[in-house]
Amino acid sequence: MTITRPGAVIENVIINGTLSVKAANVTIKNCIIQNFGWWGIEGEGAANLRIENCDIIGPGAKAASNSAILGSGTFVGNDIRGVTIGIQTTDGASTIRDNYIHDLASGVADPHYDGITVLGRQNQVVIEHNTISVPNDHGTAAVFIKNDFGPIDDVVVRNNLMYGDPSYAMYVAAITPNGTITNVVIENNYIERGAYGYIAVENSKPIIRNNVEWNNHVDPIPYPR
Repeated sequence: MTITRPGAVIENVIINGTLSVKAANVTIKNCIIQNFGWWGIEGEGAANLRIENCDIIGPGAKAASNSAILGSGTFVGNDIRGVTIGIQTTDGASTIRDNYIHDLASGVADPHYDGITVLGRQNQVVIEHNTISVPNDHGTAAVFIKNDFGPIDDVVVRNNLMYGDPSYAMYVAAITPNGTITNVVIENNYIERGAYGYIAVENSKPIIRNNVEWNNHVDPIPYPR
């Protein structure tokens, strides 16, 4: 299914296969997106995309997949599972809030699971109040920030629950030829230790403050008060 009408609202429907968005100001809400291949919702280049309260179910271990959501915009209250990457942001600003990303799975031999990725040419990204579970087996990070495709500026990661023993709970990694990663704030999150640590930082200086960290193998779970 492909949306080409600007301002379209897709609501209360079940969509089998990838939903492609090729227009601005599109809203997708209260939908089920399932039985897709590489993408659940492919919205790269679609300005002001809004996806809310959708159930996005990937193929899991039955087939290869990439992301439940590809694009930039406002993504709120979605239940995402059965994919390799929950939400992969593209150029520009995004708000990612109140999503549940869990049970990541893939049918390929060597997947790299991530909850949310910010991979270059982003600015003004807010990632808040999400619950993100990433598996230990082939899990990379709950939130993965790396400038593979260009500079990154102004990213706030706050009030999230990140757990599940991937390599690290978070990565903030800058590759020198691809510009810088600046003004990243990581605050007030509940962070379970990954296999190698909590937050991996390379060539960047994020502000990290007021997070609750625990090692699930030795510490009691610090339930929010």
